[in-house]
Amino acid sequence: MSFFATYIWLTVSKHHHHKPSALYAVYALSVTGILLLIITQFTGLFYYFDDHNLYHRGSFYLLSQAIAVSGIALCFFMLISYRKNLDRIIFLSMMSFFVLPALATVYQALAYGFSLQCLAIVISTQIMFVMDTVEVNMRFHSQQAAYEKARYEAEHDGMTGLLNKEAGWKRMRKYFDCMDSRDEAMLMFVDIDDFKTINDTYGHTVGDFWIREVASQLRHIYRQDDIICRYGGDEFLALVRNTASEHVLETTLGMFFQQLTRTSEQHGQDVHCSVGVCRIAATRIRRNTDEGNGEDIRGEVDFDECVKQADLALYETKRSNKGKFTVYNYTPPPSQNPQISAPRSGLKV
Repeated sequence: MSFFATYIWLTVSKHHHHKPSALYAVYALSVTGILLLIITQFTGLFYYFDDHNLYHRGSFYLLSQAIAVSGIALCFFMLISYRKNLDRIIFLSMMSFFVLPALATVYQALAYGFSLQCLAIVISTQIMFVMDTVEVNMRFHSQQAAYEKARYEAEHDGMTGLLNKEAGWKRMRKYFDCMDSRDEAMLMFVDIDDFKTINDTYGHTVGDFWIREVASQLRHIYRQDDIICRYGGDEFLALVRNTASEHVLETTLGMFFQQLTRTSEQHGQDVHCSVGVCRIAATRIRRNTDEGNGEDIRGEVDFDECVKQADLALYETKRSNKGKFTVYNYTPPPSQNPQISAPRSGLKV
């Protein structure tokens, strides 16, 4: 009874330091019951065995039941007092500890026979254990879901559902750090041209629509394992992994421009995007040794330099070829001085 009262208090107290008087009363009843039970072994207060080793109730048998009922009543009072601190499933499981033993006590006080109290307590304890396990499991999954939601919201842009700049930047840098000598990639800046004019002409609601539309189209034309993030405002940064194929680049950007043109015509608005691409060739470089033999070495890919070159390619596009794309071919050198080829402008589809 004392352990159960303590369990109730630890469950409902929510770290309150002041213990209620009911808890101390249960402790006092428990100590009294234990002492009287010890005395019973010598006096037959609660029960005794006759000369034939048969069990008989003593004159104060009902006192033992009164102590049990009083302790249960005090525990029940504590439970009801702190009901608001309990989940429904835990509250119902604890209630079973009162209902079953109380019914067993009433029956056993009136009828002589099998110890139903002990059986009722065991059953109630098992019910509490099962229900508590279920509640802990539910709480764990709820916390896990809340953690995943918070993690998703921390890494994703609320308007577009794409990765935000920090998360996208982190994943792209990790990919570049793990590139081996055969890897290729394309890093692209995508920018909505004259976005301020769109907001000023059609309103910010329309501007938000085009940000979401461009994000949706980028997500549609590129693979799930490519990394796309909203870089900020009307700019997007995309890393197309494991390919530097010009055919793939022209095909995917052609699809992007076509869909953007169709959507613009449907809404009667002149909206187009400029794209700057940094094309990273395979990082394996052939170098001649002093002995005259060639050897393959791993080029050092500088992520920050690739971002810079993609940004320069975007600037080149916006300066002279709006609505098109410009490509810089980046060959990672063994030194820290990247070699950048001349820009190449794509055709507007």
